[in-house]
Amino acid sequence: MKTIIFDLDNTLYPEKTYVQSGFKAVARYLSDKYDCNFDKLFSKIMDIFNRDGRGKVFDKLVNDLNFNEEISTLVYIYRYHFPDIFLYPESILLLDNLKNNYKLALITDGRAFVQKRKVEALNIENYFDVIVFTDVLGENYWKPSPEPYKLVLNMLDCDAKDAYYIGDDPYKDFKAPKNLGMNSIQVKIEDEMDYWKKRGYERVDADFQVDNLNEILGVLYEG
Repeated sequence: MKTIIFDLDNTLYPEKTYVQSGFKAVARYLSDKYDCNFDKLFSKIMDIFNRDGRGKVFDKLVNDLNFNEEISTLVYIYRYHFPDIFLYPESILLLDNLKNNYKLALITDGRAFVQKRKVEALNIENYFDVIVFTDVLGENYWKPSPEPYKLVLNMLDCDAKDAYYIGDDPYKDFKAPKNLGMNSIQVKIEDEMDYWKKRGYERVDADFQVDNLNEILGVLYEG
């Protein structure tokens, strides 16, 4: 094995912390503008999110509180804020352990400027030999497309059989690696998101499942 490729969201850090960070940025803006309590406003946003999901949070917030506010402004603040997020503690130990022994790569979907800010906020860029922001390359490179995986393998001159892919989402992460002949590991999270399931994506399970990143080394060395 020569190469280990990671997913980002909900694999190396909890994505819910990004969502909370964005909502805090919006709550801070609104509390300053309308002179209202930040904590109560943030709690209100989280209540709407936990009840209804992230789709129309700002619409419902503005409607409930009768704010004269453009939704596009709130979306802009959410997307362009510099996130206050953190790695899983196990991520640092794992990356430190692997860095000197393997080529490491990162493949991440999502708006490129958002994902780049996440990488910067997490301070992990130096761990990786290759980082692929699929949004930069176009829709054909978004998971579950095999294209970003093939790109990484080509850039690192690695055969698929000599690579592992580590991700969290069985509805978009593991289909391409399996078809290419790569090994794969799913990091199971408590609140597994069914975003892609709802859109009719096929579920493809990884070769191995672990409950946390501490178990990764055991799979790599024994699997």
